[in-house]
Amino acid sequence: GRELYALLHLSPESSDEEIRRAYRQFAQIYHPDKYQDAQMKDVATENFQRIRDAYEILSDENKRQIYDIYGMEGLNSGLELGPKLNKPEEIKRQLEELRRRKEEEKLFVHARSTGSILANISVPQYLDGDGIMGGMGMSSEIELPVSKQNTVTVGGNLVVDGTTGSGAATAVLCHQLSSVSSIDFMATAGLRSLIGVQTFRQISPNSTATSGIALSLRDGSVNLSNGWTRQLSEDTVGNIQLVLGTESNISVGWQKKDEKRSAAGEIKFGTNSFGASAHYTHRFSSKSHGRIAGRVGSTALDFEIGGGRRISEFSTVRMLYNIGIQGVTWRFELNRAGQKLVIPVLLSTDFNALFVTGAFAIPSTLYFLLQVLIFLTYLHSYPGRNV
Repeated sequence: GRELYALLHLSPESSDEEIRRAYRQFAQIYHPDKYQDAQMKDVATENFQRIRDAYEILSDENKRQIYDIYGMEGLNSGLELGPKLNKPEEIKRQLEELRRRKEEEKLFVHARSTGSILANISVPQYLDGDGIMGGMGMSSEIELPVSKQNTVTVGGNLVVDGTTGSGAATAVLCHQLSSVSSIDFMATAGLRSLIGVQTFRQISPNSTATSGIALSLRDGSVNLSNGWTRQLSEDTVGNIQLVLGTESNISVGWQKKDEKRSAAGEIKFGTNSFGASAHYTHRFSSKSHGRIAGRVGSTALDFEIGGGRRISEFSTVRMLYNIGIQGVTWRFELNRAGQKLVIPVLLSTDFNALFVTGAFAIPSTLYFLLQVLIFLTYLHSYPGRNV
């Protein structure tokens, strides 16, 4: 914070008149027009510019006060002060506040937050007089880059079902070993407390592998996991996952995605269960899509159909209809910028064919009627409207 004064051979206590006199003196010495030699002229030009920059700062009362407190860092920080302030304490206080806001904005830009809220609604439970809420769950996760090689992810979840509840907190440190490999250190506290390590490596341009080990702090059991992923074609990926431990299993899956459609499937065999699942999503336009999915196995048997629509740049809503061993359910989803709200509504635990058909047909019919009678009528009334 003293360099500018040194350039003019002044002290920080110099008056405005002393600053002007010193500037005029050195401006005459270093003025480029006084030198004919090209090399000397370049040196003089550089020194003349430095002297002029110093004078512009020290001759401005506001800039000089900022420079005296923070040096060039305060002037080059990109922070803009409001009305001219006369007291150094006021300048310092406002600079600190603006700097704090800028750091918060920088952190917000780099931090990535995701979360979800699940609210289970049960119509049969409500009809029995036990209340309409069947349970609730919440989860949240934030990813914070702490350096170029290290990222910390912290998350947690809470689940309430009737009169019982559970929760867990998780922290993961990801260290980038190289451009093709990384290692994750994980710790979870809650009902299933454990610590673990997982490594990732790209073993070829089209193949990646993961390997991990997790130790349960509850019973001391150890789980080993290995996974392989390979790019089968330009838009298709296949993967194999092997887990050895208290719940050993092996799964084989694939995913395919292009501009119009995406599909995925998986078959999983374990020591205590087996199952298969698949889903297909078709994009009718840049704003709307339809989805169909199904699961079958020792613990699941259901079929799902529905669709969604993008309502803004960051928001998408989706309505899904599910028939399974647990009953007939409508599900509403709202996704916005990494945050999700999910409301499953259990309509019935029975499989009455008439009810199942009506539960699907009535909402679908109402939707299409509203679209034809209201939405299309609105477009016809305003043909130039961009929707």
